[in-house]
Amino acid sequence: MAAFCIYGKVRTLLDGCVQCLVCNLSTSLDGIEMLPDNLKDKCLYLMSKRGLVSDTNISKVLHQKLKVLDLSECEVSDVGLQHLLKCPQLKKLDLNSAKLSRSNISSQGIINVAHTSTQLQTVYLRRCINLTDTAVITLSTSCPHLRLLNIGGCHLLTDQSLQALGQNSHFLKSVNFSKTNVTDNGVIALVSGSCSKTLKEVHMDGCINLTDEAVEGVLQFCPQISILLFHGCPKITEQSRQALEDLTMERAAPMKQVTWTIY
Repeated sequence: MAAFCIYGKVRTLLDGCVQCLVCNLSTSLDGIEMLPDNLKDKCLYLMSKRGLVSDTNISKVLHQKLKVLDLSECEVSDVGLQHLLKCPQLKKLDLNSAKLSRSNISSQGIINVAHTSTQLQTVYLRRCINLTDTAVITLSTSCPHLRLLNIGGCHLLTDQSLQALGQNSHFLKSVNFSKTNVTDNGVIALVSGSCSKTLKEVHMDGCINLTDEAVEGVLQFCPQISILLFHGCPKITEQSRQALEDLTMERAAPMKQVTWTIY
């Protein structure tokens, strides 16, 4: 493969051509659409990192064999997500808001994706503030292989979301529901459900309704738990710290990360 040097870095001719296409996106979109899947992936990667994927061009770079889609730096809405209908093999979708909250993605947009991309294993939706429980419920029922879920900062979510995950998401390993409107009942439903033996990481920081019961529930029902974050929960007391100490003494493997605030 031929190579050339740009700013001291050696790049292949192929990578140089891809960069050229992305740098001239306004005139090269039709050309990108005609590329084979492996080259579309290269273009999509660069476009994603530069925040260049939008509702108007996303259809040009998607293809049926796409497995990973990172839109965390990009401005897309439900309109753009409609094009994911052509991505039935998608396994990872990252819609985490990199900076400000997302208000242009609704529950219906996520529901549409879940109904089509049923092989999803990783879904990041941090600070998609218009999401409601129906989106999470649909993800839990339509995407049975769900393993990693970030719904932190989606403040409209309630116990219904955690109850659905506990009931349907048998392989869930990591869940972030920080700064949501959940209560102890929702957490108990989650950790005593089908994912109790697989959960390793729980982020529930900033959930102002949670008490020591939620922390003790995670510790009691999730033997694999190694990361537990519950700082910024004003109803959690010294009792939770003691429960953590007791667990540490009993377990062979130490917790990897714990953060909390005792009020």
